[in-house]
Formats: sequence, structure tokens, C-alpha cells
Amino acid sequence: MDEMRTLQDFRADAPVPDRARLAPGHRRLLDEAGRPRRRLRGGWLVTAVGAAAGVALAAVLVTQVVPPTDGPRVEAEYATVPEPGDGQWLYRKLVVRQSTLNFRDDNNPVTEKGPGWKPYGTFAEETWTQYGSGKTRRMLFTGAMDSVVLPSRWGAPKHNRAELAKMPSEPLELMRALRNVITSPEGDPAGLDIADYRRIRFAFTDLENIPPKVRLTLFRTLRMIPGVTVRQEPAEDALGRPAIAVHWSDDNEFTQESHRRDELLLDPKTYEFRGERTLLLAGGMIDSEVTTEDTLIRVSAVERTAVVDKAGARS
Repeated sequence: MDEMRTLQDFRADAPVPDRARLAPGHRRLLDEAGRPRRRLRGGWLVTAVGAAAGVALAAVLVTQVVPPTDGPRVEAEYATVPEPGDGQWLYRKLVVRQSTLNFRDDNNPVTEKGPGWKPYGTFAEETWTQYGSGKTRRMLFTGAMDSVVLPSRWGAPKHNRAELAKMPSEPLELMRALRNVITSPEGDPAGLDIADYRRIRFAFTDLENIPPKVRLTLFRTLRMIPGVTVRQEPAEDALGRPAIAVHWSDDNEFTQESHRRDELLLDPKTYEFRGERTLLLAGGMIDSEVTTEDTLIRVSAVERTAVVDKAGARS
């Protein structure tokens, strides 16, 4: 998912130079990280069957699976979620915590302290997507509702939920079925395992209202892909809540050069999408000095979701 591009769109009316300087490096991470020994541009395009557009997603070369145990009963397996009405809207509030480092030099960000300086800035994004049609609205950073009603980039949530609900409950079967729903372009050099990871990551981050049992199977499938790393050490989203961090290995050209890692964050009980984070790994440069520990560059969190009767409502 090109979330940094999405942030640029959302922040069009309130430019922040430091974040703008960070965006190109994050974009290159998403475009290039899955391509060891080759530096290609343009990213990996996936399109959902029946949806109007595709999405460029991130990938990094894989390492070995480190699977946590599910436990005897996980909440996602036994939960049920009523389906919204066609005219209702899915509300999402995303909180973003962003480093204020100056990323003009992508591989050597610098600290620019001044009056009121803080190491991180925080902002929120609020969006509404109509369940049956896929129409979307957003809250501007001025506090006013965007007057433009846009079509969803990923199709109507109702359609996406129906497609996912038909997915098999056995992980390997689901992975094969998902290849027919979210496809990669001809000539994509990415391997099959990388492509499978991207499909599941896309489902978690961009498809709204996933049935809980499907979400559980998606996570079990994710763990089975050779090379996916499910980190054992604790992770937190932008709100400080515990999360499972999932990523590909750091054994790729871009990460080795830039020391960046992009991670997917999931709820440890329900496997819902909690957010994403980007780290500058130890060995990278800040203020022309080599770092000795990982540094948080950016982290997000889904603070609230709700089914509402009109765009602009929050409950």
C-alpha cells in the first residue's frame, strides 16, 4: 500500500516540509525493497476483481517464519460482525506519529531544533466510505469536510466483503484463491511468495469490514508463506497499544543501503489491522553519526472505526 502517497493527498492543504522530505525515501522502500540485486522503479500493482483501480504495494525479500501460537481460542475466530446497510458509511480515524527529522538527504537525516521543537509530530486522518457504493469523503486538516465525493480506490466495501467471505477457510487454499482476486501484472519480477505476502497485506490494510473468521485465516495464511517474519519482541502502534509486527527480512538491497524496515501491525487477539511503522535500523545515519539502536521514523494506528448513517458522523 502506498500509504505515504495517501498521506500526501490528505495533507495537500497543510504542507509539512519534513514529512515531504521523508516521503520519497519511504516510496523507494516500498518500490524497491522486494528486489534484491535489482533496483527497479514503479512498484507492484495489484487489482481487485471488480474494483476500479489497482494499488502499488510494498515488499521486501523474505526470511524464515517465526510463528506464534494461536492459543486454544482466539477472539477473531468466534466473533461476528453485522453487515452494514448499503447506504451506511464506514468511518475510520487513523492517527499518525511522524518523526520531525529533516530527510532532505534520504540516507542521512538531520535534526533541526528550533523554538517548540519536538522529536515527533502527530496528526489524524478521518475518512468515510459508503458501504454499498464505495463513495468516499474525508475530513480536511482545516476541520472542514471535503466537499468532493470520490469513488473508493478499492471498490465498494460490500463487494470486497462478499469476495472475501467466499474465500476457503484452509490457509493454502485461501492463498491460491486470493491469487485470482488480487492479481499481479505480467512481467512482475517478484517471486510467488513475495506476491502472496503483498496480497494478504493489501487485504489487511485496504479492504474494509473483513469478516472475523476470514481475518483469522488471512493471518494463518500469512504465517505459512516461506520467509514471512512475525516478530516475537513487543511492538506498539501510534497509540501505545500492543501489536504483532510482521515484515520481510532485511536481506535486500534497499534496506541494506538505507537501513529502513516497513512493518505491518496487527491486533494480537483479533488480527485486525492496527497500523504500520517504519524504522531506521541500527547502523543507519542520523546527524552524520552511525546509530546503535533502531529509531522510529513513522507509526500509525487505527484509533476508531464505526458504521454511521452519514458522512461526517463519528458514531
